[in-house]
This record gives sequence, structure tokens and C-alpha cells, in this order.
Amino acid sequence: QQDQDQDEDEPLSAAEPLPPITLPEPGLPKPSSSPGSDSEDVAKRKNHNYLERKRRNDLRSRFLALRDQVPGLASCPKTPKVVILSKSSEYLQSLISAERRMAAEKRQLQLRQTKLLKRIAHLKGH
Repeated sequence: QQDQDQDEDEPLSAAEPLPPITLPEPGLPKPSSSPGSDSEDVAKRKNHNYLERKRRNDLRSRFLALRDQVPGLASCPKTPKVVILSKSSEYLQSLISAERRMAAEKRQLQLRQTKLLKRIAHLKGH
């Protein structure tokens, strides 16, 4: 019975060695892959390529549309994207500045209109 106690005290890993782990070699098909998975991989790759091409075309067309909205760039067919972005940003800032200036001018004109309408009302009253 002492022999049995000693066997129980020993760790299990020492009693039975684990089977060696084999890694698949590069370039060889995975052992778990089925024969149909190659065609699935090709289909996935084709679909991925299609979606990526579509994304790039969409991005390109959006850059061209943006370029055509910026004064001075519409006539430049080979404008780099970084130039389109920087000139668009500058143009947007100039539009914001012009809008603020016009809003201030509008407020001044409204005040002047109010004063003139009061003066007209005052003159009509006499």
C-alpha cells in the first residue's frame, strides 16, 4: 500500500510524458483544412479585393468632388490629395471668416434700419 501512496503523491506530468507538439511548416496547407477551403479562400480574397477596390474608388471620387468645390483647384486634374485637403481647409476658414463678417454687417444694418424706422415714425407723428 505504501507503493500506491507514493504513486499518488507524484505529479501526473511526471508519470506520463505529453506528446510532442508539431507546428505546421510554412508554405504547406494546414492539416485541418478541407479540400474545399482553398476555393473559399479564393472567394474571400476576391470579395475582399472587390470591396477594397470599391472603397478606393469611392475615396478617389470624393477627393475629386472636393477638389472641384475649391476655387483654383478644379482646373488641376493631378492635384495631390494633401493639397486638396490643405486648400479645402483654407477655403473653409475663409468662408467661416466671411460668414462672421457678413453676420456682423447684417446686425449693424438691422440696427440702422430700426433707427431709421423710428425716425420715420417720429417724423410722421409731427
